[in-house]
Amino acid sequence: MNAVECREAWQNVCKIYDATRETNRPAVTMEAIIKELGIEKTQEVFAVVSKIKKNDGRIYGKNREFMDSIPTDPAISEWNRENPMIHAGLDHIHTAHISNLISELRKLV
Repeated sequence: MNAVECREAWQNVCKIYDATRETNRPAVTMEAIIKELGIEKTQEVFAVVSKIKKNDGRIYGKNREFMDSIPTDPAISEWNRENPMIHAGLDHIHTAHISNLISELRKLV
């Protein structure tokens, strides 16, 4: 994905998260995200967010390894003020919840 597509995908993830978070079930949220974006786009957008948040220790272990294994465009995978992803609401979902969603994603691939 290019930067604009990735930003739009993440904004969709945030909307789906908001619509499903009351269930308090990351599996329900991840299923809805995949239904909307498809598995490949879902993996890529979460990998980009994970790489931007590479210094955040709340994504760790197998989740970090999985996200690091997914190829992404280096230009949109770095914390850089020109990167449109930085202004896409990266902190809309708490990083611990992002990690929970990645755990669910790993179960589905």
